[in-house]
Amino acid sequence: MTSGRIALISTTPKAVPPAAAAVGAALPEATVWNLIDDRLLADATAEGGVTPSLGERMDRLIDLAVAGGADGVLLTCSQFGGRARIRDPRRDGVAVLAADDPLFAEVAAAAPETVVVVASLASSAADSTARLGAYLTEAGAGAELVTVVAEDAATTDDPALVTRELTDAVAAVGVPYDLIVLAQYSLAPAAEALAERFGTPVLDGPSAAARRLAQSLETRA
Repeated sequence: MTSGRIALISTTPKAVPPAAAAVGAALPEATVWNLIDDRLLADATAEGGVTPSLGERMDRLIDLAVAGGADGVLLTCSQFGGRARIRDPRRDGVAVLAADDPLFAEVAAAAPETVVVVASLASSAADSTARLGAYLTEAGAGAELVTVVAEDAATTDDPALVTRELTDAVAAVGVPYDLIVLAQYSLAPAAEALAERFGTPVLDGPSAAARRLAQSLETRA
């Protein structure tokens, strides 16, 4: 199966374009279905994290996607990834993916010695680095993680400016590295330019998730 309906469940509209573009590249015949609760992330911030009631709100969105005929579901917000991991694939009948799990799996499979984790927000950098480090430790991979924050990239929606800021930030890294990871979905459009500039593989969440969804649909065919 190379077609189907892919549900993207987001907590901010900014995550939609890169996720939809990645799905379109991996599954050009698929239909993208966007479900957005743009208060979930704000409410989680106000309540100090994902409370049981907020988790249930995300669960209802996943249930809606599955009941509505989605052939795959991607949660584009890493903060709610735990709601994907508790799903029963036998009951759902389709893959329900946490935002960064496919990305982390690809990092582990690449077996890098040093990874540069790039973000535009300090909070995202800290969160992604901590979760990636924990994943790699559990997988038995001992990569060194170097965190880079390009704060000016968070102040613009211009893809060219975002790419320039990320390029400048990575160029300042003073140690050898063999893999670059983009910590936020919104940074994914810069992946190709960064790979060309530094001659290093660049992985991003939306592309990794789209590849996993494509594999899932092929398996179901």
